[in-house]
Amino acid sequence: MLISRRIGEHRPTIILVVLVVVSLVSLATGTRTSPIRNALRAAVSATSYPFVRVLRGAEDVLDYGLNIIFSYDEAWEEARISRRYLADVMQRAARKDELLMENERLRRMMGFVRSRPSWTLEPAQVIAGFKGFVRIDRGSRQGVEPSMCVVTAHGIVGPVTQVDMATANVATLHNGDCRVAAMVARNRVRGMVHGSSNDLSRYCKMNYIDLHDDVRVGDLLVTSPESVFPAGYPIGRVRAVHEGSGSLWKYADVELLVDPYRLDEVFVLQRAVTPLEELAGSPAPSDIVSAAPRLPDTRSIQERYAP
Repeated sequence: MLISRRIGEHRPTIILVVLVVVSLVSLATGTRTSPIRNALRAAVSATSYPFVRVLRGAEDVLDYGLNIIFSYDEAWEEARISRRYLADVMQRAARKDELLMENERLRRMMGFVRSRPSWTLEPAQVIAGFKGFVRIDRGSRQGVEPSMCVVTAHGIVGPVTQVDMATANVATLHNGDCRVAAMVARNRVRGMVHGSSNDLSRYCKMNYIDLHDDVRVGDLLVTSPESVFPAGYPIGRVRAVHEGSGSLWKYADVELLVDPYRLDEVFVLQRAVTPLEELAGSPAPSDIVSAAPRLPDTRSIQERYAP
């Protein structure tokens, strides 16, 4: 019991002594030390492996942190360049879509001009819209005058009400003071389309329809010959017909074919009928000199030189 206690107390010393003795014996006898060396190497490797693994992990974490710190500015610059490039690509895509839509609108406008050879049309761009009016970028310098009609390829917009040198105001059918003489394209029943006085409403009213007149939902309304607009040009479609109580008239709700607040380009109708002079041929110029001989001047001197 006492011996085992002493061995336990001096175990490291005993192990060291045993290893030294074994080494000396090996040197003295010439025994190869590779088995002992291999055993020692295996013991040291097994003992130090956890520490080596922790050390390598710490080195990896340190390298990762240092890379983040030193490459932060570079990564930030790359991200900024990428964001700018993405914004530029999105703007180009939006601009391309806008150009395609504008090109399509211009093609339709050119086709509309070709389809109306007897009309003198001045293209204009809508530059502003406000309650019951739109403003266009054509004025007196381009020959625009009050009461001229403004139209699109799909229908009427309204008459010109005020003209400046470079701009003009157009009253739309959302203006309560706007009136357009209209008729049903199917049977030419007459009426008067009144402005809605409400920018939020899609409907106008066609008033003064006789109770016995045939007006149906879905009928196309066009301008009548009494209108300032050319006869037969589209206005809208009937969406409901109402009979006034105790009245000889009825009225209809009309959905306009043209929303004036979604327009980009319009036409100012400057002339809708070709003059008879042009149909018959160009008139003779007034400055043509006659080939006939001149008659003698029989006036007196006082008549010739009188102021």
